[in-house]
Amino acid sequence: MDVANEEQKGSEEKESKQRTERKRLSNNRRFPILLRVIVVLILAVAMLAIGAIIGYSVIGGGEWRDVFNIDTWRHITDFWLTS
Repeated sequence: MDVANEEQKGSEEKESKQRTERKRLSNNRRFPILLRVIVVLILAVAMLAIGAIIGYSVIGGGEWRDVFNIDTWRHITDFWLTS
């Protein structure tokens, strides 16, 4: 019976070590989740702006600065809504 108790204690110690290692890894993230979300949102907005610039200036033949003009977007939404 002593051998069985020692094996059980050994497996319990391994499990407790694994739990503490998991806990330590989850608490010490190199790149926190909130920061990841913020970076993804910033990259999404940047890619949207770059896509609009390429679409409007390269494909559409307009001036790239006009993408950031509110009148351009009013014209685009009016075109969608009045068709």
